[in-house]
Amino acid sequence: MSKTTYILLLAVLCLLSVQCTREAPQYINGLELQTRMPEEFKPEISYAFKEVTFSSAARTYTFETDEDGRLIIDELIPDVYTINTYYEISGKDYKQMVEEEVFLPDDARILLSATLGNIPVYSAHTLLLEIESSIQQGLLISKVYYSGTKDNLNRNYITDAFVEIFNNSEEVLYIDGKYLALAESRSPSAYLAVDNPDYIYTRQIVKFPGEGTDYPIEPGKSIVIATRSARNHTQSASASVDLSDADFEVKDSDGMGNPAIKALTVISSSTSLRFFNLLTGAPNAIFLFETEEDVLEWPEFYTPGMSSGERFRRVPVETVIDGVEALRNSAGSGPDPSQKRLHNFIDAGFTFITATSGYVNESVERRVSRIEDGRVVLQDTNNSSVDFVVISGPAPRKYDHPELLK
Repeated sequence: MSKTTYILLLAVLCLLSVQCTREAPQYINGLELQTRMPEEFKPEISYAFKEVTFSSAARTYTFETDEDGRLIIDELIPDVYTINTYYEISGKDYKQMVEEEVFLPDDARILLSATLGNIPVYSAHTLLLEIESSIQQGLLISKVYYSGTKDNLNRNYITDAFVEIFNNSEEVLYIDGKYLALAESRSPSAYLAVDNPDYIYTRQIVKFPGEGTDYPIEPGKSIVIATRSARNHTQSASASVDLSDADFEVKDSDGMGNPAIKALTVISSSTSLRFFNLLTGAPNAIFLFETEEDVLEWPEFYTPGMSSGERFRRVPVETVIDGVEALRNSAGSGPDPSQKRLHNFIDAGFTFITATSGYVNESVERRVSRIEDGRVVLQDTNNSSVDFVVISGPAPRKYDHPELLK
């Protein structure tokens, strides 16, 4: 027998030996998941016959709760899972399910949802999902384009970023006097959501102008905010976007930048930057909030342990209308959910672009839930891992991309 043939034979025998002795996957049997309804619900109301998903980097399972809102799971592969559930009910149904009388329109949309993030599941035990209820907001952050692209000379191009806000309701809503903010972006985070349940610490806040009814958003329509420059960026970067008809441009005053576009002024910033500083590689935790208080009276704080440098203005979480968490995508390991700045009831998940540093012409955009009488209705489960997808080649105000309709 030749030396080469002998080596090949040994390799085959070794492979066969590995295959024959390889053990079957070890499953977890008897994992129990219980659900607890919000306190306002009547005791007899359970989270019955609702879908619950277990998802990891490698696999996704979907289960249905029993009549008591419980799961007993067998043959689950051990892994680190994010457990998520959501279900929408009408205001009419909600009023019948709760103990006390509430004043709520019958056609209001109430979201019942819960998320357990990155839970190690390696043995049979009992998990508890605390279901939360929230009235679905009409104004949603629907698109965030922060990655930048390459210009026509293949150089990094970053001035084309934008944020889009969508009216997901059936009535005209107004953006007047509301605020758009970015959470702090230190690495690692200076103020994690898990450590600060009542506040979000911001690096920038901009305030929309208007006295109440000056800037309407029609049902199923949106406004576009050019966060740096409201111009036709395709002239410099053919793959970019045309923001020359944006509704607002972040700048110090009217007449600057594109003089035809209304100014959106930075009223609070941890640095001297006068534009809305979306980072090309993230993190970008963006949120919309509303308050009658003087925001500039709210306190600012240095990074813990420091007495100089950036100061972050603190925003109470109860003022938040909507938020989206875009995490940095790290090479090899992906996003790190432990670095979330937004609380689970604002965004129980996170989204991210494919690149680690940007310049890929990608946006994160909210899925279309349905179309009612020609009006687009976007998906809103307060979980951007479910609600958002990555779009290559963003298009302001358009919601017909195939990825958004899946």
